[in-house]
Amino acid sequence: MEVYREILPESYLLILADDNDPTGGAQLSYALRRACRSGKPSIWVDCSHLRNLSFSTLRVLVRYYQRLQERHIPLVLCHLGDSAGQLLSSLPASLCPPVVPSLLDAERYCRTQRTTATS
Repeated sequence: MEVYREILPESYLLILADDNDPTGGAQLSYALRRACRSGKPSIWVDCSHLRNLSFSTLRVLVRYYQRLQERHIPLVLCHLGDSAGQLLSSLPASLCPPVVPSLLDAERYCRTQRTTATS
């Protein structure tokens, strides 16, 4: 898996893309670690270039989602394919990061979360 990073004004965007590298989970973990340290108020993960979401990738995403929840930093998945959505739906809802259709929706979701947290 290739992991591309984009630092946006209000978020840290990770774009996941397929490749033949079996160490994708390690690359994703490294990228998420950097995103956590960035100081950005939210992290978005764009899965539009992934054909399949492996169980090991899902495990990394869930682990970081739980860590970030403790720090009140939303981790949001977007552009998730059907097979990835099915894999995610097999987990308990409390473990699943929110899934939104687009980056614009990720921005709206995170803005709502910040507003709710400060109220």
